[in-house]
Amino acid sequence: MASKTAFTIAYDGLALRDGSMDVRDLAPALLAIGELFDAANSALNGESARVNVNVKATKQGSFEITLELVQSLAQQVVGLLSGDAVTAALNLKELVITGALGAGGLLWLIRKLRGGAPDRIEDLGTGHVKITFGSETFEVPMKLLRLYQDLAVRAAAQKVVEAPLTTEGIDKFEVREAGKSLLIVAKDDAAYFANPDIPEERLIEDVRRSAFSIISLAFKEDNKWRLHDGNTQISAMILDEAFLKRVDSSQIAFAKGDILVCEVKVTQTRTKDGLKTDYVVQKVHEHRSAARQLNLPMEPPPSKGSTD
Repeated sequence: MASKTAFTIAYDGLALRDGSMDVRDLAPALLAIGELFDAANSALNGESARVNVNVKATKQGSFEITLELVQSLAQQVVGLLSGDAVTAALNLKELVITGALGAGGLLWLIRKLRGGAPDRIEDLGTGHVKITFGSETFEVPMKLLRLYQDLAVRAAAQKVVEAPLTTEGIDKFEVREAGKSLLIVAKDDAAYFANPDIPEERLIEDVRRSAFSIISLAFKEDNKWRLHDGNTQISAMILDEAFLKRVDSSQIAFAKGDILVCEVKVTQTRTKDGLKTDYVVQKVHEHRSAARQLNLPMEPPPSKGSTD
Protein backbone atom coordinates (compact mmCIF):
# COMPACT_ATOMS: atom_id res chain seq x y z
CA MET A 1 0.00 0.00 0.00
CA ALA A 2 1.22 3.52 -0.76
CA SER A 3 0.23 6.98 0.41
CA LYS A 4 0.85 10.07 -1.73
CA THR A 5 0.94 13.82 -1.40
CA ALA A 6 2.40 16.72 -3.34
CA PHE A 7 4.05 20.05 -2.61
CA THR A 8 5.82 22.75 -4.57
CA ILE A 9 9.18 24.37 -4.02
CA ALA A 10 10.63 27.33 -5.87
CA TYR A 11 14.00 29.00 -6.14
CA ASP A 12 13.92 32.66 -7.14
CA GLY A 13 16.35 35.42 -8.04
CA LEU A 14 17.69 37.38 -10.97
CA ALA A 15 19.46 34.32 -12.37
CA LEU A 16 16.15 32.41 -12.60
CA ARG A 17 13.71 34.97 -13.99
CA ASP A 18 13.73 33.36 -17.43
CA GLY A 19 12.45 30.11 -15.91
CA SER A 20 15.74 28.23 -16.26
CA MET A 21 18.21 27.00 -13.66
CA ASP A 22 21.73 25.68 -14.08
CA VAL A 23 21.61 21.89 -13.80
CA ARG A 24 24.71 22.03 -11.59
CA ASP A 25 22.63 23.93 -9.03
CA LEU A 26 19.35 22.07 -9.57
CA ALA A 27 20.54 18.47 -9.55
CA PRO A 28 22.19 18.55 -6.09
CA ALA A 29 19.16 20.38 -4.66
CA LEU A 30 16.68 17.82 -6.05
CA LEU A 31 18.81 14.91 -4.88
CA ALA A 32 18.99 16.56 -1.46
CA ILE A 33 15.19 16.76 -1.25
CA GLY A 34 15.12 13.00 -1.76
CA GLU A 35 17.82 12.62 0.90
CA LEU A 36 15.86 14.87 3.27
CA PHE A 37 12.71 12.74 3.06
CA ASP A 38 14.73 9.51 3.19
CA ALA A 39 16.43 10.69 6.38
CA ALA A 40 13.18 11.97 7.92
CA ASN A 41 11.34 8.76 7.07
CA SER A 42 14.19 6.67 8.51
CA ALA A 43 14.26 8.75 11.71
CA LEU A 44 10.52 8.35 12.28
CA ASN A 45 9.62 5.02 10.67
CA GLY A 46 12.81 2.97 10.48
CA GLU A 47 12.34 0.06 8.07
CA SER A 48 8.54 0.19 8.20
CA ALA A 49 8.20 2.42 5.16
CA ARG A 50 10.10 3.69 2.14
CA VAL A 51 9.69 7.00 0.34
CA ASN A 52 10.26 8.29 -3.19
CA VAL A 53 10.18 11.89 -4.36
CA ASN A 54 9.08 12.36 -7.99
CA VAL A 55 9.36 15.55 -10.06
CA LYS A 56 6.01 16.46 -11.66
CA ALA A 57 6.27 19.84 -13.45
CA THR A 58 7.84 23.31 -13.65
CA LYS A 59 6.41 26.82 -13.91
CA GLN A 60 7.97 29.87 -15.52
CA GLY A 61 8.58 33.10 -13.57
CA SER A 62 10.91 31.64 -11.02
CA PHE A 63 12.11 28.07 -11.04
CA GLU A 64 9.17 26.22 -9.55
CA ILE A 65 9.05 22.45 -9.14
CA THR A 66 6.08 20.36 -8.05
CA LEU A 67 7.13 17.21 -6.26
CA GLU A 68 5.12 14.10 -5.44
CA LEU A 69 6.00 12.24 -2.26
CA VAL A 70 5.16 8.53 -2.40
CA GLN A 71 5.50 6.41 0.73
CA SER A 72 5.40 2.62 0.37
CA LEU A 73 4.40 0.85 3.55
CA ALA A 74 5.33 -2.63 4.68
CA GLN A 75 2.24 -4.89 4.56
CA GLN A 76 2.29 -5.56 8.30
CA VAL A 77 1.85 -1.86 9.14
CA VAL A 78 -0.83 -0.87 6.60
CA GLY A 79 -3.49 -0.91 9.33
CA LEU A 80 -1.51 1.47 11.54
CA LEU A 81 -1.74 4.55 9.33
CA SER A 82 -4.07 6.33 11.71
CA GLY A 83 -1.82 5.75 14.72
CA ASP A 84 1.66 6.86 15.74
CA ALA A 85 3.47 3.79 14.48
CA VAL A 86 3.81 5.05 10.91
CA THR A 87 4.11 8.59 9.65
CA ALA A 88 2.28 8.53 6.32
CA ALA A 89 3.23 10.65 3.32
CA LEU A 90 0.92 13.57 4.15
CA ASN A 91 2.13 13.75 7.75
CA LEU A 92 5.75 13.39 6.66
CA LYS A 93 5.36 16.23 4.17
CA GLU A 94 3.81 18.45 6.85
CA LEU A 95 6.56 17.65 9.35
CA VAL A 96 9.35 18.35 6.88
CA ILE A 97 8.06 20.96 4.46
CA THR A 98 4.62 22.53 4.82
CA GLY A 99 3.70 22.41 8.51
CA ALA A 100 0.26 21.77 9.98
CA LEU A 101 -1.98 22.34 12.99
CA GLY A 102 -0.67 25.82 13.68
CA ALA A 103 2.99 24.78 13.65
CA GLY A 104 5.50 24.96 10.85
CA GLY A 105 7.60 22.12 9.52
CA LEU A 106 11.27 21.34 9.87
CA LEU A 107 12.45 24.12 7.54
CA TRP A 108 10.30 26.63 9.43
CA LEU A 109 11.73 25.44 12.77
CA ILE A 110 15.33 25.67 11.54
CA ARG A 111 14.75 29.25 10.45
CA LYS A 112 12.87 30.14 13.64
CA LEU A 113 15.60 28.74 15.93
CA ARG A 114 18.31 30.13 13.64
CA GLY A 115 19.78 26.68 13.41
CA GLY A 116 20.71 26.66 17.10
CA ALA A 117 19.48 25.15 20.35
CA PRO A 118 16.29 26.31 22.12
CA ASP A 119 16.62 27.94 25.52
CA ARG A 120 14.19 25.42 27.00
CA ILE A 121 12.26 22.31 25.92
CA GLU A 122 9.30 21.03 27.97
CA ASP A 123 7.68 17.66 27.23
CA LEU A 124 3.93 18.17 27.46
CA GLY A 125 3.18 14.44 27.55
CA THR A 126 0.76 14.78 24.63
CA GLY A 127 3.12 14.04 21.78
CA HIS A 128 4.06 17.74 21.71
CA VAL A 129 6.79 19.82 23.32
CA LYS A 130 6.84 23.45 24.38
CA ILE A 131 9.89 25.32 23.10
CA THR A 132 11.18 28.57 24.54
CA PHE A 133 13.56 30.60 22.37
CA GLY A 134 14.32 34.12 23.47
CA SER A 135 11.04 35.84 24.30
CA GLU A 136 8.95 33.37 22.27
CA THR A 137 7.25 30.18 23.42
CA PHE A 138 5.52 27.80 21.01
CA GLU A 139 4.48 24.16 20.73
CA VAL A 140 5.58 21.65 18.09
CA PRO A 141 5.11 17.89 17.66
CA MET A 142 7.71 15.71 19.36
CA LYS A 143 8.35 14.10 15.96
CA LEU A 144 9.32 17.49 14.55
CA LEU A 145 11.83 17.98 17.36
CA ARG A 146 13.28 14.53 16.58
CA LEU A 147 13.81 15.58 12.98
CA TYR A 148 15.45 18.82 14.10
CA GLN A 149 17.91 16.80 16.22
CA ASP A 150 18.70 14.20 13.53
CA LEU A 151 22.09 14.93 11.91
CA ALA A 152 21.29 13.17 8.62
CA VAL A 153 18.06 15.16 8.29
CA ARG A 154 19.85 18.43 9.01
CA ALA A 155 22.62 17.65 6.52
CA ALA A 156 20.05 17.06 3.78
CA ALA A 157 18.14 20.24 4.69
CA GLN A 158 21.38 22.18 4.31
CA LYS A 159 21.77 20.90 0.74
CA VAL A 160 18.18 21.81 -0.13
CA VAL A 161 18.24 25.38 1.20
CA GLU A 162 21.64 26.77 2.16
CA ALA A 163 23.73 25.38 -0.68
CA PRO A 164 21.60 26.82 -3.57
CA LEU A 165 21.16 30.19 -1.82
CA THR A 166 24.92 30.69 -1.67
CA THR A 167 24.92 30.67 -5.50
CA GLU A 168 25.03 34.10 -7.10
CA GLY A 169 21.68 35.08 -8.58
CA ILE A 170 19.60 32.73 -6.41
CA ASP A 171 18.10 34.82 -3.61
CA LYS A 172 15.08 32.94 -2.27
CA PHE A 173 13.80 29.45 -1.50
CA GLU A 174 10.02 29.07 -1.22
CA VAL A 175 7.56 26.31 -0.34
CA ARG A 176 4.13 26.59 -1.96
CA GLU A 177 0.91 24.60 -1.83
CA ALA A 178 -2.21 25.17 -3.93
CA GLY A 179 -0.70 28.44 -5.14
CA LYS A 180 -0.18 29.71 -1.59
CA SER A 181 3.24 30.55 -0.21
CA LEU A 182 3.87 28.66 3.04
CA LEU A 183 7.54 29.39 3.72
CA ILE A 184 10.17 31.75 2.32
CA VAL A 185 13.86 31.54 3.17
CA ALA A 186 15.85 34.54 1.98
CA LYS A 187 19.57 34.52 1.21
CA ASP A 188 20.28 36.30 4.51
CA ASP A 189 18.68 33.40 6.42
CA ALA A 190 20.52 30.67 4.52
CA ALA A 191 23.30 30.39 7.10
CA TYR A 192 20.79 29.06 9.65
CA PHE A 193 20.58 25.87 7.57
CA ALA A 194 24.29 25.08 7.72
CA ASN A 195 25.19 21.82 9.42
CA PRO A 196 25.06 22.37 13.21
CA ASP A 197 28.29 22.33 15.16
CA ILE A 198 28.56 19.10 17.12
CA PRO A 199 30.76 19.12 20.24
CA GLU A 200 33.51 16.54 20.12
CA GLU A 201 33.06 13.51 22.38
CA ARG A 202 36.12 11.80 23.80
CA LEU A 203 35.62 8.04 23.58
CA ILE A 204 38.94 6.44 24.57
CA GLU A 205 42.15 7.68 26.16
CA ASP A 206 44.81 5.04 26.60
CA VAL A 207 48.53 5.13 27.45
CA ARG A 208 50.58 2.26 26.10
CA ARG A 209 54.19 1.23 25.48
CA SER A 210 54.91 0.74 21.78
CA ALA A 211 57.82 0.47 19.37
CA PHE A 212 57.96 2.57 16.20
CA SER A 213 60.20 2.90 13.21
CA ILE A 214 60.84 6.47 12.06
CA ILE A 215 59.48 7.55 8.69
CA SER A 216 60.13 11.29 8.94
CA LEU A 217 61.15 13.80 11.59
CA ALA A 218 59.78 17.28 12.30
CA PHE A 219 62.01 19.86 13.92
CA LYS A 220 59.57 22.77 13.98
CA GLU A 221 57.57 23.38 17.12
CA ASP A 222 54.21 21.54 17.20
CA ASN A 223 55.04 19.56 14.07
CA LYS A 224 54.38 15.85 14.21
CA TRP A 225 56.72 12.95 13.53
CA ARG A 226 55.58 10.24 11.18
CA LEU A 227 56.07 6.82 12.75
CA HIS A 228 55.21 3.23 11.84
CA ASP A 229 54.29 0.48 14.31
CA GLY A 230 54.74 -2.36 11.84
CA ASN A 231 51.12 -2.22 10.68
CA THR A 232 50.01 1.40 10.58
CA GLN A 233 51.59 4.77 9.91
CA ILE A 234 50.74 7.46 12.46
CA SER A 235 51.50 11.13 13.05
CA ALA A 236 52.53 11.80 16.63
CA MET A 237 53.48 14.87 18.60
CA ILE A 238 56.66 14.34 20.68
CA LEU A 239 56.36 15.82 24.18
CA ASP A 240 59.53 14.30 25.72
CA GLU A 241 61.57 17.50 26.16
CA ALA A 242 64.73 15.70 27.32
CA PHE A 243 64.68 13.54 24.19
CA LEU A 244 64.03 16.54 21.94
CA LYS A 245 66.95 18.46 23.48
CA ARG A 246 69.27 15.54 22.75
CA VAL A 247 68.00 15.50 19.16
CA ASP A 248 68.45 19.29 18.81
CA SER A 249 72.00 19.12 20.16
CA SER A 250 72.88 16.26 17.77
CA GLN A 251 73.50 13.84 20.63
CA ILE A 252 71.20 11.44 18.80
CA ALA A 253 71.59 10.61 15.12
CA PHE A 254 69.01 8.68 13.21
CA ALA A 255 69.38 6.19 10.42
CA LYS A 256 67.02 4.03 8.39
CA GLY A 257 65.73 1.16 10.48
CA ASP A 258 66.11 2.88 13.86
CA ILE A 259 63.46 2.06 16.46
CA LEU A 260 61.95 4.20 19.20
CA VAL A 261 60.43 2.46 22.21
CA CYS A 262 57.91 4.96 23.53
CA GLU A 263 55.16 5.63 25.99
CA VAL A 264 52.36 6.92 23.75
CA LYS A 265 48.95 8.31 24.64
CA VAL A 266 46.20 7.42 22.17
CA THR A 267 43.02 9.52 22.23
CA GLN A 268 39.99 8.69 20.09
CA THR A 269 37.32 11.34 19.65
CA ARG A 270 33.99 11.38 17.83
CA THR A 271 33.59 14.53 15.72
CA LYS A 272 30.99 15.71 13.23
CA ASP A 273 33.25 14.32 10.49
CA GLY A 274 33.63 10.92 12.15
CA LEU A 275 36.19 9.21 14.35
CA LYS A 276 39.50 11.00 14.97
CA THR A 277 42.59 9.42 16.58
CA ASP A 278 45.46 11.48 18.05
CA TYR A 279 48.85 10.17 19.17
CA VAL A 280 51.17 11.86 21.66
CA VAL A 281 54.57 10.42 22.57
CA GLN A 282 54.96 11.30 26.24
CA LYS A 283 58.28 9.54 26.85
CA VAL A 284 60.94 7.98 24.64
CA HIS A 285 62.37 5.11 26.68
CA GLU A 286 64.87 3.76 24.16
CA HIS A 287 66.43 4.64 20.85
CA ARG A 288 67.62 1.44 19.22
CA SER A 289 69.90 1.93 16.24
CA ALA A 290 69.46 -0.30 13.26
CA ALA A 291 71.67 -3.39 13.22
CA ARG A 292 75.05 -2.60 11.57
CA GLN A 293 76.44 -6.14 11.44
CA LEU A 294 75.25 -9.70 11.45
CA ASN A 295 75.31 -11.42 14.83
CA LEU A 296 76.90 -14.89 14.50
CA PRO A 297 77.22 -17.45 17.27
CA MET A 298 80.84 -17.66 18.43
CA GLU A 299 82.28 -20.16 20.86
CA PRO A 300 84.87 -19.02 23.42
CA PRO A 301 88.54 -19.97 22.75
CA PRO A 302 89.66 -23.32 24.23
CA SER A 303 91.22 -23.22 27.64
CA LYS A 304 95.04 -23.61 27.85
CA GLY A 305 94.74 -27.02 29.48
CA SER A 306 92.58 -28.42 26.72
CA THR A 307 94.01 -31.39 24.74
CA ASP A 308 91.50 -30.99 21.87
